[in-house]
Amino acid sequence: MKKIATVLIFSLLYCNSSFAVDWKVKNKWKVSCGIADKESLVVNGKPKKNYNKKEFKLESVVFKLDKGDVGSCPADKKSGTHGGYPYAGRQEITHRLPIGHTIFETDIFIEGAPQHRSTVFQIHDGRNKGAPPTWIGVGMDWKIKYKFPKGECSPENCKEFKKSFLKPGKEYRFKADINYQRKANNLSVKYYLDEELIAQHIEVPLSKKKTDGPYGPSKPYIKIGIYRIGETGTTSFAYNNLIIKNKKK
Repeated sequence: MKKIATVLIFSLLYCNSSFAVDWKVKNKWKVSCGIADKESLVVNGKPKKNYNKKEFKLESVVFKLDKGDVGSCPADKKSGTHGGYPYAGRQEITHRLPIGHTIFETDIFIEGAPQHRSTVFQIHDGRNKGAPPTWIGVGMDWKIKYKFPKGECSPENCKEFKKSFLKPGKEYRFKADINYQRKANNLSVKYYLDEELIAQHIEVPLSKKKTDGPYGPSKPYIKIGIYRIGETGTTSFAYNNLIIKNKKK
């Protein structure tokens, strides 16, 4: 009996260690476009005051935009391109999307005034027109909204399971379960809020054209932070206990 118990213990330890080895933590972020002001981006409790393209690690990040803050991407200042609003406010960071199975998880806490629309999480492929492969954000009533390229995902593959909100003053656990295989040239994402499946975007095609982005041509990447139009005041998005883990398939 002792030998059997010993074998079982070693088997369990081996299985657990194998699982741990399979998943690799990824943590190399970049600032997207620029920094709105000295309070707009706080990484691990410290404000980022100067923009550069160096990668950095993070466990927590706070994005804050005041009324009238305009983003630093060239398109943010162009009128007529933001649904009738004169400009877009933006403070975002990016992370390369690893090949294989990726889990993105974070606690999200929002404070402040609403806006017509703001991004919370997206996976971009560098295209300069239309919706990215997958996008999740909030509207004026803080209801979660979704976007994907028009006509490129069936109603069965891209659908919402539950009407959900990210209301100010309440913390939520957000998860994106992502599968990306370069040869297939598409990606699949299942979105969870407080461990409940709320939406999915399955086998959404990436752009067939050569695109550009912060990690090279046609290489998809994760973006988080505030990218908003029609703001009504100061808003902050806090992402705490953030982790990205990946394993190859």
